[in-house]
Amino acid sequence: MQPSNKETQSGWLAKNHAVGWIALTIYAFAWLINFDVSRSAESVFILCFAIAWFKEADPAFKWHKVFLLLLAFVVLQIGVYFFAVDRFPNVADGQVKAARHIAKLFLCIAVAWWIRGSVKAAKYLLLVFIAGILVSLVLNSSVDAWRAGLAGSRVDFGYTNAQHIAFYFGLLLIMGVGWLFKCVGVSAANYEWGVALALTLLGVAGVVVTQTRAVWLALGLIFLGLVVFSLLRLLMQSRPAGLRPKLLLSCVFLIGVVALTMNALAPVIEKRLLDEHEVVEAIAAGNMEDVPFSSIGIRVHTWSYALDKIQERPLAGWGAKSRGALIDEGPFPDWLKDRFGHFHNSYLELLLAYGVLGLAAIAILTAMILKGTVTLLTKPHKHWGVGLLVSWVFFFIINVFESYVIFNSGMYFFVIVGGVGMSFYMFGKNENARTVTR
Repeated sequence: MQPSNKETQSGWLAKNHAVGWIALTIYAFAWLINFDVSRSAESVFILCFAIAWFKEADPAFKWHKVFLLLLAFVVLQIGVYFFAVDRFPNVADGQVKAARHIAKLFLCIAVAWWIRGSVKAAKYLLLVFIAGILVSLVLNSSVDAWRAGLAGSRVDFGYTNAQHIAFYFGLLLIMGVGWLFKCVGVSAANYEWGVALALTLLGVAGVVVTQTRAVWLALGLIFLGLVVFSLLRLLMQSRPAGLRPKLLLSCVFLIGVVALTMNALAPVIEKRLLDEHEVVEAIAAGNMEDVPFSSIGIRVHTWSYALDKIQERPLAGWGAKSRGALIDEGPFPDWLKDRFGHFHNSYLELLLAYGVLGLAAIAILTAMILKGTVTLLTKPHKHWGVGLLVSWVFFFIINVFESYVIFNSGMYFFVIVGGVGMSFYMFGKNENARTVTR
C-alpha cells in the first residue's frame, strides 16, 4: 500500500513526511522528559498527518473504517458535551479539554500511518519510546531515592504518583524478561544479554520501590500464566528434539525470575497488605459500612457510587470532565472530594464519560490494535509480538485499579504502542518498508 505518486518521492510532500517523522520521534521520546516539548511536537506531527491524509492516494486507507469509528466517537462527544455543560456548569470550561484528551487515543491512527506496516519503523519507534522512559528515570531519580525505596519507603521519583511510574517499571520488566527469553532461544551477543539483564533488574527494583499493588498483581498473574502456558506446551510438544530443552530451560528461567522477584517483594508486600487487612476483611464479610476510606476502601466506595451513576445514564454518559463534579455530589467525606477527582478505574471512567457507546468505541479501536499486533507472532518477530501482547494484558489489568487512560501515562502508551498494532492492522506487515523516509 505504499503510495506511487512521484510527490511522495520528492518535493514538499516528502519534506512533510520527514518533518512528521522527526516530530513523532520527539513526541515519543520527550513526553516524560519535557511535556512542553512533546506537546509542541504533537501539534507538528498532527498537522503533518492531516496534510498527508489529505494527499493520500490510496482510498483503501484514506476512507478506512477506523476513521468512521473516530467520526462516530467525536459525534458522541459533541452530543454529550451539550448535556454536560448544562448539567455541570461549574466545570463547563474543562469539558472540551478533557474530551480532547480521551479523543487523543485515536492518535494511534496517525502513528500507524507513519509506520505504515514497516516492522523496522515499528521497532525504531518502540525503542525511542523505551529510551525516553530510561532517560527520564536517569534525570528524575537519585541515589537517595533508590536507597529510601530499597529500605522500605514508597518512592515516586517526582512523577504524578508512584502508580504511574510503576506502570513503566512494569513495562521495562516485561521487555527485559522478553529479551532474556529471546537470548535463551538464539545465540545472542553478550551485549544483548547485558541489556536484557539490566532492564529486568531495573524493572524488578522499580516495581519494588514504587509499591503499587495493582502492578504486583498484574505481573504476578502474567508470569504465572506464562509458566502454566509454557509447561502445558512442554507436555504437549510432539517434536521433542531441539525444542523441549529450550522450552524447559525457558520454564526454569521464568520460574526463577518469579521466585527471585517474589523473594525481593515479600517484605514490602507483607507490609502493604497488612496496611489494608481490615479493609479486606470488611469487604469479604460484605459489610460496606465498615469499610474505611483507605487506599482500597476509597476504590470500593467510589466504584459502588460510580456504578449507580452509570445506571442513570448508561448509553452516553455524563461527559469527560464530569467525574470530579460527580464525586463532589457523592456521599463522601470532604477531604476525599478535595483530594480525588477520578474513580481509579479506567473502564468506569469511560463509562461515566461516554457510556456504553463510548466504551464500545474504545474497545473496537483496541480490538483492531490487538488484531494487528498478533501479526507479529510469526518469526522472526515473535518475541516482539509476545512482548507487546503481554504489555497489553498488563495494561488491561492495572486499569482496573487506576484511571491511567485519563492521564498522560496511559494515553501515550495507547498512542505509541497502539499505533504499532494499528499500523499492521491497516497496512499489513511490510518487511521491506523503510524506517523514516520513502
